[in-house]
Amino acid sequence: MVRPVSRLCLTGLALVAGAPAFAAAPAIAKPEDLGTAVSAQIACASIFVAERAEADVLRDDIHAFAPFMTAVTLAVDRKARTVTASAPGAATRTALFRPVAGCTLLTGDVSTATLDAQAAKLKPTRGNAAKPWPIGDVSVAKLAAAAEARLDRAALDKAVSAAFDEQNKGGYPDTRAIVVVQGGAIVAERYAPGFDRNTELLGWSASKSIMGTLVGLLVDDGKLKLDEPAPVPEWKGEGDPRAKITLRQLLTMSSGLTFSESYVPGNDSIKMLFEAGDMGAMAAALPLKDAPGTNWSYSSGTTNILSRIVFNATGGTLEGMTRFAQKRLFEPTGMTSALIEPDEAGVQVGSSYAYATARDWARYGLLHLNKGRVGGKQLLSKQWLDFAVAPTKAAPRPVYGAQLWLNHAEAEGERRKLYPGLPEDTVMARGHSFQIVAAIPSQDAVIVRLGWTPEGHTFDWNKYLSHIAAALAPAAPAP
Repeated sequence: MVRPVSRLCLTGLALVAGAPAFAAAPAIAKPEDLGTAVSAQIACASIFVAERAEADVLRDDIHAFAPFMTAVTLAVDRKARTVTASAPGAATRTALFRPVAGCTLLTGDVSTATLDAQAAKLKPTRGNAAKPWPIGDVSVAKLAAAAEARLDRAALDKAVSAAFDEQNKGGYPDTRAIVVVQGGAIVAERYAPGFDRNTELLGWSASKSIMGTLVGLLVDDGKLKLDEPAPVPEWKGEGDPRAKITLRQLLTMSSGLTFSESYVPGNDSIKMLFEAGDMGAMAAALPLKDAPGTNWSYSSGTTNILSRIVFNATGGTLEGMTRFAQKRLFEPTGMTSALIEPDEAGVQVGSSYAYATARDWARYGLLHLNKGRVGGKQLLSKQWLDFAVAPTKAAPRPVYGAQLWLNHAEAEGERRKLYPGLPEDTVMARGHSFQIVAAIPSQDAVIVRLGWTPEGHTFDWNKYLSHIAAALAPAAPAP
């Protein structure tokens, strides 16, 4: 969706007199405080980015998300581009929408005028809809016919329907989108009521894989080095043991840094995503827990340190980071709806806040399926992709690469794969609420499932995805 870009003439990072101000964000002390913070962030994007109806967002996104969010109310100010979430006994929180950038949860430390100035020169990603799939949306009849001839249509339709009809109960759309690509063509595509192929959907931690790809582009460019100390200013002090942490270790979640990923009030993940205005700085300030490279620990903080490295390497501004992502990844792949929402420091929150249509998430999967090639050009190097899908040695199981999940089995057999029903060569971007983008080279296929599975409920990834995969043909042998 192309929207006009604000032409503000404000510059600098100082507070601007007369700009709207919000009370400083309090520490999140109880679940209800977390509920209003989460609600402001995701409702803002659902309303202003995905352009969904306020009533639908409140019912299906907020009240269905978790028990501690059922009493939340929303106040939407379209002129100010804000969404404010309130609940009895909870701190009131507000998020601000900026065209092209998306939504940012406010802490009160930065004025809205300053935030608008960060995004004043942003331009929408250039559209490619009229081009053939996958760069655009025009189906290639020859590829579609060839793919159709090789799959089991009845089994595929049944498997896709099951992922909706068995899950979407209780009055909310659990599975919201499924797109299946094989042989270079879309072979299945379905959306829940209220969603369609133009609806931008949140990837949550699937965002990490996109940020990892942006790092890979900078490594390919020679601007970043995998095995040199990561360029993090906080670690440059004399004798700081964190100075030995490499970019490779950050990418593979083996930096050794302290970070609690448990999402309860008081933990690092909550402080970073819902209290900090500069998330990468907050994560970078944490101490070492283990020697770098010796232990694997999944960490959203690590990814936001990577986000800040990308930010600094692309000019140190929201404008520079956004244009880099657009020109080097989103436009070449056809991911024209994609954006990663920033924090108040202007750094895109690579751990959690990437939005894109289901088709654009599938295009991201195709980048990995096609070994970094897009439109006959090598967008990512083979060396980078080999590294990105190599199991991390520090991890106890061979299921994680560089900001990507893997489906490798251990010596004791198939039962040790993350998803026993999927081929071992499956590479995945995964996120909270059971978001998944799975690239399966042995089937020349990509499977995307996006949804909103509430707390306390599950979506059986292995069951539903394996049934879809079983209906697809093995990849045709290479010529």
